[in-house]
Amino acid sequence: MRKIKVKSLSDRSFLKYGISMNLLNNDEMRERSIFRQGFFADLISLDFGVETMPAISVCDVRKQERNIVKFLEAHAKTCEGILPLDGDVIIFAGIPNEPFSARDLEAFFVPCGTFVKLNPLIVHGTQFPVTKEEVHIVCMLPGRTFHNDMIAHELSEDDQAEIVL
Repeated sequence: MRKIKVKSLSDRSFLKYGISMNLLNNDEMRERSIFRQGFFADLISLDFGVETMPAISVCDVRKQERNIVKFLEAHAKTCEGILPLDGDVIIFAGIPNEPFSARDLEAFFVPCGTFVKLNPLIVHGTQFPVTKEEVHIVCMLPGRTFHNDMIAHELSEDDQAEIVL
């Protein structure tokens, strides 16, 4: 089984997939906002198109014995926002290929409170908790995206990958 080593999340390492920002770091937010104290406006723009209103969902992910990538998804028309609320997680992302594959995925450590924006057509999937047994993650997408803009692919056992720290 292919092993994917977790990388640190940075603007440079994640740029081909989207952007990220630690929403608990006032200095980082101050650099990207027109306001300098207490209110940091318009830090990250999310293009949800005009067909559906944005919606907030919550993923409740639980620690696994091994972090196995079994399922891949992407959204053709919209970006996705991910925000771990109460723990650090690992995410994975990749550029789509036909058929979807784990061979080109990269994994990233996302600290609690760090918002990640995935661009349209970026391959991704479930998040994996790092130190806590359970982490709640805010997932921002247009409403009903899972019914009208989801490209999904379940990996065969031979095509799965393991994410390692």
